[in-house]
This record gives sequence, structure tokens and C-alpha cells, in this order.
Amino acid sequence: MLILSACSGTPSDPRRDDTPTYGHVSILADESFRSVLEIEEAVYEYHYKDADVDLYYMPEGELLKAMLQDSVRAVFASFMPGGEQEAFFRNKQLVPHVESVATDGIAVIVNKGCSEDSLSVEELTSWLSGTPLPGVKYEVFPPLRPMFDHSGSGVARTLVDSLLGGDASRLKAQVFAASGFEDLVSQVSSHVDAIGFLPFSAISDLDNEQCRALRDKVKILAVGSGTSKAVLPSQGTLADKSYPLRRSIVMMVVEGKSGLGTGFASFVAGPKGQKIILKRGLVPAHLHVREVEIVFE
Repeated sequence: MLILSACSGTPSDPRRDDTPTYGHVSILADESFRSVLEIEEAVYEYHYKDADVDLYYMPEGELLKAMLQDSVRAVFASFMPGGEQEAFFRNKQLVPHVESVATDGIAVIVNKGCSEDSLSVEELTSWLSGTPLPGVKYEVFPPLRPMFDHSGSGVARTLVDSLLGGDASRLKAQVFAASGFEDLVSQVSSHVDAIGFLPFSAISDLDNEQCRALRDKVKILAVGSGTSKAVLPSQGTLADKSYPLRRSIVMMVVEGKSGLGTGFASFVAGPKGQKIILKRGLVPAHLHVREVEIVFE
């Protein structure tokens, strides 16, 4: 009877008694990174059969609100935790582990009928702020209508932070929001006066049929800054920082223990996870992009 009593304990709860390779965990992610994280999740769960990772994708504006929930163990986004999030973590006596896992970019897309092939950061800043460049005359200003993938888009916030000093009130152009990446590409491909801003991660994998289909519908502009040569976004130009519209993919782990959220985040930041990022055409934070130079003599 004593033996039977000892064996009849309460079964473990996968959401409460989880470990880095066992259990059930909910993780939030910016929808910009869906194509990468879906593969990370599939490979992780293949290796660890007792791990059940639920990834919930949403625009950055919704993600910021959803972060302030007790059930969230980890977050993948393109921002660092701000004052409201830091106050929430302090109140819960949690110290989030924050780490960059990859470099993404912002691709500038236009209609295939657009005569422009390149754009400078200075021109883009003037268009978004509604301030024409000195000595430049425009028949219509801004000459192209800015469009983003979503209301509350992380891409829009990144451009405001990097080009407008973080002051959203300086965004004077009439901005249009699509209902997702495919809708954004569709709108730009249908309107010759539109200019779209798309996460490079949505079109970075040239081996992916969906990425190639999105690319084929629009023209991608080369972007330069100052006197630097305008270049197209690519894994190489993101790695050498010659493409100016870059942003980091950041993971935030807010577990108070070493649980499944920590395990999945460690996998993404580890060798296998970083190789997946490399394969998707982005720049892993912990692996070097190999460039091979062939010299013919």
C-alpha cells in the first residue's frame, strides 16, 4: 500500500512543470518573422518530442499590448522593452533576458511601371516628414504614397525611430496601411504612385516559392545614404551594413526559471537555429556570412 501510495502522485502539468525540452509554452512574435520562426518551431519540436510550442503572430502594436500578460514566456520582435514593459517586469520581479538573434531589413518596393530604380535615405526622410529637400522641385509631394503592411506595423515604427528621431508627430505624409504583406504587394503592384515598405524577411528566401512570387510582382529599390552607393537589400548588404534600412530581430525571455521558453529561445540562438536563419536569407547574429572570392589567373 505504501508503494502504491508513492506512485499515485499528481501528474506533472506541462504548462507549470516545464523544462527546456518538455512542456507547453505560449510565445509571442512579430508576424514579420513568421516565415523564419515557423521553421524554427518545426525543427525544435522534431528534436524534442515532448515540447509543445505555441507561437502567436501579430503586428507590433498588438504585440506590445499582449506582452503585458502573465502567460507570456518569450517574445520575438524588433524592439527593446520600453518603460511600460520594464515597469511590468519589475512589478513581477522578472528580469528579461534580451538578445539579438538576427539582422533583418526593410525593403522598399514600387510598381514595376515606376521609373525610379534607387532612393536615398535623405529623400525618404523628406517624403515621410513632408519637408522637400532644398533645391528640389516636385510636381507632387510626396511623389509616391507611402504604404505599410499593417496599422501598428513594426516597419513603420522602425522608420520613425531611425529617420525621424522617434518622433511620430514628424510623420507628415499621408500613410496607408494594408492588411498584410500579400495585400501590400498587391496594392503596390496595382498603383503606380505607391511606395511600400516590406520586411525583408518576407522576401529574403530565394529558394521559397512564395517569396519569389512576391518579388515578381513589384520592383525593389536600391537604397543609399549620403554619398554611399545605393544597393539592394540582400544577405550580403545587410551583413556588411552597406544597406542602410536594417533592424535587429530580438528575443526577450521573461521566465523566472529555465523552462520551455528558455529552451526554445536557446535553440533559436544556438548553432542549429542560426543555420536556419542563414538559410532563410537573413543575417544570423552568431554566425558569420561566408563570402567566397574566386580569382581567375
